[in-house]
Amino acid sequence: MTDGLRPPLLLRLRPAFLLLGDVALAVFLTSFAVLAVIEQFPLNGSIEPLPVLAGVLMGVPLAVRRRWPVPALAVVSMASILAVALRWMPPHAAVVPDLLLVFAIYPVAVTEATRRAVAALVLSVDGFAGAVLFAVAQEPRPDWGRSLPVLVTQIIVPVAVWVVGRAVRARREHETRAVRQVLTDERLRIARDLHDGVAHSLSLITVQASVALHVGDERPDEARSALTVIEDTSREAARELRRMLGLLRAVDEDPQDAAQLEPAPTADRLAELADHATAAGAQVALRIGDGIDTVPATIGLAAYRIVQESLTNVIKHAAPARCVVRVDRTDNAMEIEVTDDGRRALIGHPAGGHGLIGMRERVAVYGGDFSAGPVAGRGFRVHARLPLEGVPA
Repeated sequence: MTDGLRPPLLLRLRPAFLLLGDVALAVFLTSFAVLAVIEQFPLNGSIEPLPVLAGVLMGVPLAVRRRWPVPALAVVSMASILAVALRWMPPHAAVVPDLLLVFAIYPVAVTEATRRAVAALVLSVDGFAGAVLFAVAQEPRPDWGRSLPVLVTQIIVPVAVWVVGRAVRARREHETRAVRQVLTDERLRIARDLHDGVAHSLSLITVQASVALHVGDERPDEARSALTVIEDTSREAARELRRMLGLLRAVDEDPQDAAQLEPAPTADRLAELADHATAAGAQVALRIGDGIDTVPATIGLAAYRIVQESLTNVIKHAAPARCVVRVDRTDNAMEIEVTDDGRRALIGHPAGGHGLIGMRERVAVYGGDFSAGPVAGRGFRVHARLPLEGVPA
């Protein structure tokens, strides 16, 4: 299984290719920087080592600009500022150091936080601009009409590249947040399904096991009936777990296997919920309107889970009680109402319980309305309205 998760060879070598590309870029631009420095010396004169060293330092750090972006930019900027300020390169043709600055500042804009990225931009660009102005001012007859337009261009280019880098960083952060949100939503969906499905079955098992323990000696027939309910409910819980685990494991493995998995329960299985609740001690009257079998599967699943959780709460907090489940469909919505007449302690059925929160979240996904609370006198009412408009069939 783990071998299938390994990326292709080309993707595994991608960092190495990027490093080789940066090394090649650094060698290419370093040669240009050194040549630009050497051209300033007389043909028959000796070449001084410090200007050549500055040309080397302007280009070599680009080889590690992805691994250490800020130190690489600092070295490139300092070498460029020194070479221009000391007139080892003519200020009117400082295209090479400006190009080197562009390649050094982009990874800083992409990888660093806003404050460090802004500080790096300001220090490097302002330092380079100051070096150009200082070099021009040292000329016998400064040609500001020629120098200033060139300087503006040399400033705009790295700033524009920095802005592009920040845009790339913002897009990557947005994609990361979107992926995390998808994962969070999926975890919440799985948690809701586990709570609504398995917790419902476990609640029935707990109630019936308690009944069997109390009447086992005196009324063995009732104990046997309770054990039968426990057996059936356990099978249902196991089936629900297998369905959910199958869905989780079948993703990206074999679409045919995924298609053969048992479908999620919908409104056509509400009678099963009523039978289970009746066996657990609640008298359930199920009233289903016409057209329920034609609602979208997602709406049917939401209705099933809402009724399931409502009946679970009745069994846990109000049984024995009479309960009415009404599921109707109108032209543009599906309504679910579960009302019981049982007595319950508010402490045992808090308005902020996970079950009610899960039902409210399910309804909110479709932009519906949800309400739950005690009714006058005694009992509890859960009401949900799920709009059908805009929901794919």
